Amino acid sequence: MSDSDQFGFRSDFSKPDAVFENDLDLDQTSKLGVQFDLIVSPAFDAVVQAVYRDQQDYTLDSMLNLAFVRYAPSPEWSLRVGRTAFDLFLLTEYRDIDFALPWAHVPSEIYGVIPHRFLDGVDLTHSRRWGDLMFSAKLFYGESEYGVTAYSSEEVIPFNLDNIVGVALDLQTMEWELAFNHTRVKFDSDLLSPLAEGITLLNQQVPGFAVLWPSAGVIGDAIDVNNREGSYTSISGQYRFQTMTVMSELAHIESNSLAVQDVYSGYVSGIFHHNRHNWYATFAYSHADKFSLGPVNEPFLTQIPGATELLANARVFLNFYSVNQKTFSIGWRWDFHEHISLKLQWDHTRIDSGGSTLWQPAQLGGNLDAPEGQVNTVFSNLSFSF
Repeated sequence: MSDSDQFGFRSDFSKPDAVFENDLDLDQTSKLGVQFDLIVSPAFDAVVQAVYRDQQDYTLDSMLNLAFVRYAPSPEWSLRVGRTAFDLFLLTEYRDIDFALPWAHVPSEIYGVIPHRFLDGVDLTHSRRWGDLMFSAKLFYGESEYGVTAYSSEEVIPFNLDNIVGVALDLQTMEWELAFNHTRVKFDSDLLSPLAEGITLLNQQVPGFAVLWPSAGVIGDAIDVNNREGSYTSISGQYRFQTMTVMSELAHIESNSLAVQDVYSGYVSGIFHHNRHNWYATFAYSHADKFSLGPVNEPFLTQIPGATELLANARVFLNFYSVNQKTFSIGWRWDFHEHISLKLQWDHTRIDSGGSTLWQPAQLGGNLDAPEGQVNTVFSNLSFSF
């Protein structure tokens, strides 16, 4: 439930629907999954995992989270081929398994910005133990596709990532864990190509267009994402005290497209354990500089066919990843059964200027002025495994 009639909560960028004031939503954070493990021999096994999370299209491809064959000739080496988890986060392997998470939902500032769950490709992992230390290094390559809905749009469009190359390093003991992830991708989407071509065409063919819209040349050259490169880098870790666990992730997204500008995000969470009860508090943030179009003579642009529409679309997509917000959360988890837990969580989010794109507006085209605001959201989850 939410208390805002202006900013609608959605769990990530793939969700076209949102939760507003007086709504009682059962879909945003609900999931149902099943996993099969087939052990062929000590060296070969296969894993298949399907997850329903209220996808736009209920197809086998959209619900298939994992589908890989693993070859492990020794405890130190492992090769997986097929669909594996997209290793970006500290909680990548169980991002959608709520029973394994301490919270009612993962922090949106980190996990909501990138809805891509899986990688179709190959990864190679080397693990080595030194006393109490366990070190692992993973190299992976492949591609990924997942649906993304533009700000204030109800249409979910496949967004493809090609030539994904990444490394994931992890060092841990029984008490603590440190991880470093770095991934480079090539965007494969012509979603913004017509917009880029239209701005460039008007800038070249309409006399005086550069005077009416001075930044049009730069935007036309750099707003497209097709064949542009981007990267995701994160440092994360956790420490397990006797009665408390502290977790944190810090991440940076960058690209050479104006549509995906630098995004800095992170969270820190403390979970206090007592018998079957867990109380937790989390602070999360995300920051990206708002892109300024500069001076634009809009009254004169209305006299040029198509110019006003191009300007409006540029405003939307140039700040699509401007997620500027801070969230403070408190919650309680009760493991009243070995395989069942009840979670209650309250989020208070402060949305800064230019930072509401993770939230859906109440109507199409709303919130384009990027107003500031505050939202309270309450979650109640019943998580189970069997």
